[in-house]
Amino acid sequence: MTGLISIAMIVKNEEDMLRACLDSVKAVVNEIVIVDTGSSDKTMEIAKSYTDKVYSYSWQGDFSAARNFAIDQCNCEWILSLDADERLAVRPESLRELITSTTKEAFIVPLKNYCGPGCSDYNIIGVLRLFRNLPCYRFIGKIHEQIGIANQEVVGHSDFPVISHSYINTRRRQDKRRRNMSMLTEQLKHEPENEAFIKYYLGCEWLGLGRYQQAYACFRCAYEQLDKSHIFFRSSAVRSLVACLKSMGRFVEALAICMREAAVYPEYTDLFFDGGVVLEQLGEYEVALRWFKAAVDLGAPLIVYQHSNGTEDFLAQYHVGHCCQILGKCEEAAEWYEKALEANKNSIYPLYGLFMVLVTKKSCEELLITFTEQGYVSSYEGRQVLAALFFASSRPDLAVKVCSQAERQIIPSSDLAKYLLYSGHFKQALKMIEALQARQERNNAVLMKLEIICYIFLRDLGVAKEKCLTMWRYEPLRADAMALLALIKRLGGSRLAISKKYEPVLVDSLLRIMADCMRSYGENSGIFIQVAKCCEGIMSDLEQGSKALLDFWQSEIKGIEMLLDVRYKSVRGHMYGKRMVVDSLSYCEK
Repeated sequence: MTGLISIAMIVKNEEDMLRACLDSVKAVVNEIVIVDTGSSDKTMEIAKSYTDKVYSYSWQGDFSAARNFAIDQCNCEWILSLDADERLAVRPESLRELITSTTKEAFIVPLKNYCGPGCSDYNIIGVLRLFRNLPCYRFIGKIHEQIGIANQEVVGHSDFPVISHSYINTRRRQDKRRRNMSMLTEQLKHEPENEAFIKYYLGCEWLGLGRYQQAYACFRCAYEQLDKSHIFFRSSAVRSLVACLKSMGRFVEALAICMREAAVYPEYTDLFFDGGVVLEQLGEYEVALRWFKAAVDLGAPLIVYQHSNGTEDFLAQYHVGHCCQILGKCEEAAEWYEKALEANKNSIYPLYGLFMVLVTKKSCEELLITFTEQGYVSSYEGRQVLAALFFASSRPDLAVKVCSQAERQIIPSSDLAKYLLYSGHFKQALKMIEALQARQERNNAVLMKLEIICYIFLRDLGVAKEKCLTMWRYEPLRADAMALLALIKRLGGSRLAISKKYEPVLVDSLLRIMADCMRSYGENSGIFIQVAKCCEGIMSDLEQGSKALLDFWQSEIKGIEMLLDVRYKSVRGHMYGKRMVVDSLSYCEK
């Protein structure tokens, strides 16, 4: 042995991922071994810039064979197995201390799987990736390969190093799923004795494809065959069964599994969280509260369980707040929303709930001060959410203020342009729209509509009409163009003949403009009122428009009633919808 730690990797066409992976490990390990299974890009070139131990290997349709070939080339005492789309997070001295002060021969370490590109949400599973370089430790299984260790006493658990799996694009992910399913199906033919594990992995692939019925059948098979000694696979199969049943609307069955298995795994946080979500779906909010609070009390589960980040704190705390809010316990709801935000300031859902609770007690100006003092506007996501809520509350001026609280330069956006527009800053909004169009596609539908509405508010109907005719050239935008032309005509004292085929989109477009005008704020109320009345007039002349107007006003009235119920009769615990309440805030503010 010539060192302490070797990295063993197999790669193929990983030029986009490999460099970042190797940068994360080069200061931690003594040796990097890379086995290429047939790359046609610059993967080999990148690999050779980090190590001279790069090998070519003829792919045999067997991941274990390739990984074991890589292990055979390693010369250090310990081996850390990584993939190119993974990153390592650990201090070198911590890893060295772990493996030099132990009698264990292998470690299960955390693997983070991120849920989307640029997403902070992730799941954690324990994987055996760190093990002594001994001949008895080799991978088994052609796919979803694992180190085979009969004596589990030699396996330890460690919170580090943390391996992060990078999110890959949809096409590549789907290609991998098809490959995996083909290999798993073939493996099942030759290894019927491993049906439970193979069906578990097949279930994961079906679940990833959104094929819940097929996934359910696979997970059910695994669940029924695995005993309690297979704690990771069986508990994961339980959660996956619940996920499938929820997606299929079979909530009572999902709840039955949660209740039964909570007795089997009383320390499994995520199972209590899942049970709370199912109870919430069934309208059993008091009982759901107890399940969510149990998840919070348990904290993060042991690494032997699959874990979704946040089920032990901010996600569960948000749901406690949501249940309290529905039950009319508004003060308690606010406390739980604040706890959720304290645990994770980037979590946007508690912001919605906290806003809805506090807006019944404070003015929008006071709310902005409160949220600013608490640091909820410090993140871009938080500013986006709060700006949208203030706009929905008929305070576009405060939405502009929220967006203006960026630590660095204010980022121009179509949303900010909209807030400027409906707070009466027409010229400033137009300038931002033109700047955005200059650096984006000219036929961006959102920007084109905002620009035309801006000229309408400036009472420059001639330019607005020219812009509409330009918009008309793009087939997908013709219904929106017709809606704006009809509005311009009505403002000018005439009417436009409307084609029946464009009516549904036209009505929706006019309804949105009318609703936004109702949320306006500032000194230019005259033009907003005039435009809103014209939109209403055009829709009243149309069969679909009349019905849409009726539905709109009924929802507004219901929203007012519900908001007043929250403000004055919350002890009764009526349930209300967020959208309706937000839509009704304009009336309370005015």
